[in-house]
Amino acid sequence: MPEVPAQPPAAAANPPAPAPLLHGTLELSLQDAIRMGLENNLDVQVERYAPMIADLDVSVAEGAYEPELFAEGFYKDTRTPSASTLSGVDPSITYSTEGRGGLRGILPLAGTEYSAQFSGSRRIFNSPFQTLSPEYDSGWSINLTQPLLRNLIWNEPWTRVRSTRLLLGSSEDGFRRAVMDEVQRIEDAYWELIAAEEALRVADKSLETAAALREQVKTQFEVGVVSKVEVTEAEAGVSQRQVERIRAENQYRNQQDVLIALVLGPNLRASSTLEIRPTDRPDEFTPYEVDVEGAVGRAFEHRPELAQAAKDVERSEVQLAFTRNQRLPSLDGVFSFGQSGLSGNRGRHFCNPTEAASSILGCSSATLTSPNLHQGPFDNSYSDYNRSPQSVAGARLTIPIPNRGASANASKSELELARARTSVHRLEQQIIIDVRKAARDLEASQEGIVAARSARAAAAEQLRAEQIRLEYGESTPFDVLQREEALVGRERDEIGAFRAYRTSVTALDRAQGTILRNRNIDIADVAPLR
Repeated sequence: MPEVPAQPPAAAANPPAPAPLLHGTLELSLQDAIRMGLENNLDVQVERYAPMIADLDVSVAEGAYEPELFAEGFYKDTRTPSASTLSGVDPSITYSTEGRGGLRGILPLAGTEYSAQFSGSRRIFNSPFQTLSPEYDSGWSINLTQPLLRNLIWNEPWTRVRSTRLLLGSSEDGFRRAVMDEVQRIEDAYWELIAAEEALRVADKSLETAAALREQVKTQFEVGVVSKVEVTEAEAGVSQRQVERIRAENQYRNQQDVLIALVLGPNLRASSTLEIRPTDRPDEFTPYEVDVEGAVGRAFEHRPELAQAAKDVERSEVQLAFTRNQRLPSLDGVFSFGQSGLSGNRGRHFCNPTEAASSILGCSSATLTSPNLHQGPFDNSYSDYNRSPQSVAGARLTIPIPNRGASANASKSELELARARTSVHRLEQQIIIDVRKAARDLEASQEGIVAARSARAAAAEQLRAEQIRLEYGESTPFDVLQREEALVGRERDEIGAFRAYRTSVTALDRAQGTILRNRNIDIADVAPLR
């Protein structure tokens, strides 16, 4: 086993799980290979992040509708020069402390902007005509702004929410597609490894046969039955099969690395000597008929690529609805209701405003009325609320001229929608081609198994007959080697036929989109990060 670096003290209480065996021999069934591959493969791990990121994008988009609390406060020192004798002072000085706070936000779908706020202030004046100093103002209001044309329903926040939800579904389909592709790669690599293992076995057997023939010919040469040329032919046959055996072993080692990389993921190291021994055999052959029409129907129902394309169409439809809405004039209804109040203490600079005004304006003091004020602390300002309501109802209209930008965006969205729909039709056509090809390949592989078995049996019988003829001196080592080479070719054909059958079954399941269902793989079990 490779050395494992020491863990820091914080991790000592929870040691990590031991790494997979990287040396020795690992017997592995196809089901276990798929399970380990989905757990360890880095390609799958990369794809796991996409739905999680898309889900967070949905939360970000929906965050536009979360209400927010707000508050602000100011201190102001205002000095205003005056040219009027009525002001009584120059400059007019006001010290004020002001603040407001409340809740505001946007309602989903309708796009209604709302706010509810409370405000208050404290002001000190140097004017002799200002009755209260300090003066306390307070008030509350509820405000609504409702889009009636542009941004009604199809506003930016709602469009973003709809789009991100569709992108989340599309990313989940993309992850399902990646898992399907990975399962197919693992199965193909598993059967390819078995084929390489069988090819190596055939090469070993061929080398043993050629070596035995060489020894037989040497014995015959020593007793004078054959010539030196025939011994040379036998030795050349051994050398040729040694080369073929080296090639077969190299191919076998390469296929080992392919499957190890798919199954064990990042655990493969340069020093790894692990050898996987597949326990499933490809020669468990069960012929069956393929209903192409039914297979295409299943593909249209289960292929994640088609589901992704359909969501792309929906997203383009959402974008088109938004851009068409943005061509409309902006007409907003504005509504507000609130109350305000006033209180304070009589200012130290205050003079009787009634007497002063009557002397300046030359009118009777009986015609002038002092304001009815609630004197006292800030809380007393609430007493004015019932007699000082404030309400607003109105509209705001904005008409862009000539509005070419919005019109161009709408035309662009129409083209993108048409392209998305065309992509769906193209994908449906490709799916039909994929299913038809997979069905033909499966039928051909089944026929190929029958033919390869027959050819291999015939070649074995021809080799046996040629060996008998050689024993009776009616043949030559060269002829025997030719027959043996033909048998090796037929055995390789049979191995290839079984491999083609297994990979064709996998390809048909993938083309139909049923590769996970038929292997009892629940995508929810695969999705969590490892």
